[in-house]
Amino acid sequence: MKDLPRNVDADAVIAIGQYLDDHSKITPVSVSDAIRVVRKLAITRLSDFDLEELIIESAGARHLSVLLDSHDD
Repeated sequence: MKDLPRNVDADAVIAIGQYLDDHSKITPVSVSDAIRVVRKLAITRLSDFDLEELIIESAGARHLSVLLDSHDD
C-alpha cells in the first residue's frame, strides 16, 4: 500500500475502515455509496477524489472487489 497523503483525515480513514469491515465480501464495494456513507459518518475536507482513492486502496488491502461508479461532473 502506498503512503497516505499528508492531508489525510484520520476520521475519514476510520469511517472507511468501518464501512469496509461491515461490507459483504461477496458483492463489490460501490465507490459512490461508500463516499456517501463516509460523508455522513465523518466530517472531512477531503474531496470525493481523495475519498475514492482511500476507499480503493483500503478495499484492495482487504481483497474486496470495487465497483467504480463515481460520477465526475
